[in-house]
Amino acid sequence: MKNETPKKWLPVLFFSLSGIIFGTSLYLITTGTTAATAQTPATVASAVDALPYPDAPRVTMTLKRDIRQRLGKLDIIYRGVKNRNLRLDVYILDLDPQYAYRRTIALSEASEGFRVGGVRLELLSARDSRAKIIWNRKG
Repeated sequence: MKNETPKKWLPVLFFSLSGIIFGTSLYLITTGTTAATAQTPATVASAVDALPYPDAPRVTMTLKRDIRQRLGKLDIIYRGVKNRNLRLDVYILDLDPQYAYRRTIALSEASEGFRVGGVRLELLSARDSRAKIIWNRKG
């Protein structure tokens, strides 16, 4: 005599696994699995008190790309070089510490010296990943 009972466990297993995969996918899509972007912290090493010579009138500094660095009462984020222009985001802490003033300065003008937010800077060299500047603290 033949066993006439159908195998019902195969369709049940298939639909259960499909439902679990579908539900998990839907959950991951709706909750947003992208990494949260954190604010870039201000580097303490570039603060005035942490400089090796805090009374020096001219200080040479390196600005790394996308790193927020403090220069007196300013925070500067170096955004690289594009079309022979130096790109900076400047945060004036006394005025509005949350708002970035975007500045683009020609490399020829930057090497002669420029003023940003009341701070006098001179560009020594610039690459896409970092820029070396002189901060004139007295002028």
